[in-house]
Amino acid sequence: MKIRIIFIIFLLLLTQFTFSQEINMIKDWDEAKTIATKENKQILIILTGSEWCAPCRKMDKKVIAHHEFQDYAKKNLVLFLIDLPGGGIIYNSKVNQDYEKFKSKFQADALPSLILTDKNGIKIKNLKGKMHRLKNVMKQLKSNRSS
Repeated sequence: MKIRIIFIIFLLLLTQFTFSQEINMIKDWDEAKTIATKENKQILIILTGSEWCAPCRKMDKKVIAHHEFQDYAKKNLVLFLIDLPGGGIIYNSKVNQDYEKFKSKFQADALPSLILTDKNGIKIKNLKGKMHRLKNVMKQLKSNRSS
């Protein structure tokens, strides 16, 4: 009986990993704009600290990893990720320089921040409200869908 339960748990875990989708996160701004232009998609800038920021981890788990968000993103968005590492800020690192640049340019005042731009990187809007609520994020993304 124990072996059967272990086998069932193993199968459930295996199917979870098998069906999880990989979502492509771009870490170079010029590459993100090139892809967005080529595929005629908007860019979603994700400012996060996924290793140490509790609200960021919550957003990753409840929004970014959710199949509804991933399906929408694959069809409509290029995801540009700036993920501040834990263990202290390295001020001259590329990721910190990118974070400071985009935080200032798009008036992002908290982590996590989601900023929607057109394919050329021109701001459409900063998403507002609780970034860990899928319904909130999806409503704002869908209301700004380009034609």
